[in-house]
Amino acid sequence: MNGNWILVSIFLLLITSFKVNANPGWSDCSFNAIDAPIMDATFFSPDPIGAGGTTLQVNVTQSLSKPTTTYTKLTIEFTDVNAFLIGYVRHPLDTNIDNIEDTFFAVVPQSLPDKYLIRVMVIEAGTGDIRNCILFHRP
Repeated sequence: MNGNWILVSIFLLLITSFKVNANPGWSDCSFNAIDAPIMDATFFSPDPIGAGGTTLQVNVTQSLSKPTTTYTKLTIEFTDVNAFLIGYVRHPLDTNIDNIEDTFFAVVPQSLPDKYLIRVMVIEAGTGDIRNCILFHRP
């Protein structure tokens, strides 16, 4: 019985650790006290990011639990480690879709601290609800 429990635990650990496809250094957003499901696949380049004023390319693949609305947005945010917002961009999404497969762009802020966070979220701008979120700790 205990042997089966150990095998099941190892199996769950293995499949859980490969569920998210993203750049290294990611976490769920609970670090910022955000309770939202983690994003499925989020890759950005360049990594490390360029100097202030350069463009960051973010590739997102995300299945959604319910279709998008007029107010559903994809946000890319740059914050300090205390979640103080330094810069962000909000991209509108097509209405009534249940899957995102697209590339989004953000301009890197001119002044980033030595340690900062990149947060990518799917939000409902009208209500402030966060549908999905992923956080990248840099450097």
